[in-house]
Amino acid sequence: MDRKQYDSAGARQSRYTPEFGRVILQNMAAPKISEVIPAEELLAVHRVYITGCGDSYLAGLSALPAFQALSGVKCTAIKATDFARHLPAEKIEGALVIGISISGTVSRVAECLQRAVKHGGVALAISDNPESPVATSANYVLPLGMPQLEPAPGVCSYVASTLALFCLAHHIGRVNGSNDLTHEQFTACITAHLDQAAAALPAMEEACFAAAQDLQDCRAFDFVSDGESRSTAVFGQAKMVEFFGGLVTGDDCEDWCHINYFTEEPSTLGTFITIFADSPSLSRTRELVQCAVNIGRKVYVITDCAPGTFAEGAHIIALPTPEHTWVRPIVSHLPYDFIGAFISELKGAPPFRAYEGAVWRTPEGSSHIRDSEIVVL
Repeated sequence: MDRKQYDSAGARQSRYTPEFGRVILQNMAAPKISEVIPAEELLAVHRVYITGCGDSYLAGLSALPAFQALSGVKCTAIKATDFARHLPAEKIEGALVIGISISGTVSRVAECLQRAVKHGGVALAISDNPESPVATSANYVLPLGMPQLEPAPGVCSYVASTLALFCLAHHIGRVNGSNDLTHEQFTACITAHLDQAAAALPAMEEACFAAAQDLQDCRAFDFVSDGESRSTAVFGQAKMVEFFGGLVTGDDCEDWCHINYFTEEPSTLGTFITIFADSPSLSRTRELVQCAVNIGRKVYVITDCAPGTFAEGAHIIALPTPEHTWVRPIVSHLPYDFIGAFISELKGAPPFRAYEGAVWRTPEGSSHIRDSEIVVL
């Protein structure tokens, strides 16, 4: 089967990621970051909340290890609904609240930033639309300046949000003295991993196309991950839904063995396991992979572990290993992007269910993301 016949905007965005990452790094150059928010505001910050919906929340979750390591400030990634409607107001005063929305039109993120301002927090919007409702709800705005891309489920937008958080965290750490990496050293850490990804992409894409052919008729998919790999796995879940409407579930290693292990018709299920070589859960993950293979699951391990780490019968899609582990989220999602995009083309199932006359494309089927009522509690 000729892979080129099944190319798509999603696959092209995945292929473009290393180059795109360099563009965003250039846009987020140190002078620009320093102009966004006064240093005295950053020196007063004792806590950071990163919030958003969907991919934007997952960018915050994926950037969390880097943000805490680079900024020296306690940081929490929190879903927009939890911040807007459920976080006690007294926890907001004095905090830096970062709301992410590429379009800048998501009601819940605007609501978060308005709530932050109301209760004495410092609200910062990260958006590609500095004139949007999200941006105008904040005290400060960090514009992404993304190049125009073909419409596709967010691949590059996720990379942009994650990289912007890395750059902001590095700047905060430089301001408060907790980070001694120069801008050049910081940029080199990231570009080195982008170069690794560029070199790995041809083999990765080929492996992902083979995986898509094998998995396209599965009735459901489960995603297993622990610790820092969880944000990558949950992003993978989101792509399988957005690209082709897949039915997905997710769990950690231990609970998968207690629950999803017993799902009927194992041969009809795709099982994705995301694990990094330095994970404390590696031994348990190896046991899980063996169990899943034994019961006839279609098992795919997304990993930077050495060949031969996992049971024979599991399919391995290799990730490059960065010098600095906090940079991993920039490329660790790429296998899921490629697989989702290829299954979409193989099945003839357009992203976001864009069938002519489909219920999702009607007012009755709208999820009301942009016109949801804003309630500032």
